[in-house]
Amino acid sequence: MKHLFLLLFCLPAYSQSMVVNTTEGLSTAYPTSQVTSVTFSEDTAEPVVPSKKIQMKRSIVFLGHSIWRNDNYFVKYQNSGTFVTPFTGTFKGRGYQTLLGELFDFPSVSSPGPNGGYSGYSLGGTSATDDKSIAVVAQQADNGWPSIEGAIWTIDFITNDFKRNIPLGTFADYKNQTGPATFYGAVRQLYEKIKELSGSDVIIVFSNALKRNNSGYTSTSRNTAGCTLADYELALLTCAAANSNWYFVDQNRLSGITDENLPAVTADGLHLNNLGYTMAVMPWIAVLRSLADK
Repeated sequence: MKHLFLLLFCLPAYSQSMVVNTTEGLSTAYPTSQVTSVTFSEDTAEPVVPSKKIQMKRSIVFLGHSIWRNDNYFVKYQNSGTFVTPFTGTFKGRGYQTLLGELFDFPSVSSPGPNGGYSGYSLGGTSATDDKSIAVVAQQADNGWPSIEGAIWTIDFITNDFKRNIPLGTFADYKNQTGPATFYGAVRQLYEKIKELSGSDVIIVFSNALKRNNSGYTSTSRNTAGCTLADYELALLTCAAANSNWYFVDQNRLSGITDENLPAVTADGLHLNNLGYTMAVMPWIAVLRSLADK
């Protein structure tokens, strides 16, 4: 770094002020009539710059579907049913994990699943042995899920429960642990496995689904099980209300993604483009920020 010198000011007759910022983030105004010179010299050692990231006490396990898996992978713009995109070509996703990793510093980070996520998987299953159910995958010994005491786990799947027409069931399926063949039962089976891996002090950060218009399944339509996206959201919220360590991310309402702007923020009416990711991640940031000292 070159030595720079600001020599004697030729001061005007009227009084002005110069603001000097300090390393502590404070500032002081000095009348320029009292300043003769300011010298900038080369530092003898590298300055210690504190991390701008939010330091988290807990590790995190990102458990999510294809929208999570698309982080750092190429995504193609394409039409889907009545959805028409104005864009062509492909882009490399800067998704949830990348964006959250730029803001938060976790002791460790895990993203289970093929290439970092479970593309096409629902939380519940079409049967008790449906291998496209995350609740079923949870029981598989070779699933690669980490055992980390007191971790934070994300759960984001219900857009695929909606698309795969998973039967909703009732809260009794959650209470009685009836298994993954209903959505309520699957939530309980997954939660029991996560507690086995991370203990009773585990924190669950779960979300509803973003708006969608893909493969004939929209934000307001009913699937063949007679359910809307909102039905799965209410079921998940009902299960969460039975526990004290679940935190809700309302990305459906708080992200700013609407049915009207889907062509601008998604690749195909469902999977986010990079503009969409910067919007969808904001509600996640707010909730994770609240957990920094937990």
